[in-house]
Amino acid sequence: MTPSAETLELYRCDNCQWRYAPTDSPCPHCGAPKRTPFEASALGRVAAATELVNPSEGWPAPHRLALVELSESVRLLAIMDERLPAVGSVVSVRKDGEIYRARTEPAPPPAPVGRGEGESPRAGASDPSFEPPR
Repeated sequence: MTPSAETLELYRCDNCQWRYAPTDSPCPHCGAPKRTPFEASALGRVAAATELVNPSEGWPAPHRLALVELSESVRLLAIMDERLPAVGSVVSVRKDGEIYRARTEPAPPPAPVGRGEGESPRAGASDPSFEPPR
């Protein structure tokens, strides 16, 4: 199984159905050795984030980390490739060798503004640039 850019490979324990990040160890919940790989969305929400000003030797400063919760209720610690995200931000996670990296996803475009069916033409009356029809 080769995950795409929009997915990550995770494991599901065959014994207790616990979902977790790939590891050589047995299930972290029940200790069973059997598991099944599956693909899950690479999008998640930031549960916590921190910035290390003086990281361990070999890591660039500042070193930004985010705890990301995926839709499968799996939490991963990821290195942020950009600025530190706010808690609740949506990020995209990818596997880079043995580590996970994350990037903030762009915000969805705002809903179109305009008169919909049944809206009053005076709906924009509070807008100072609005002039009512004559």
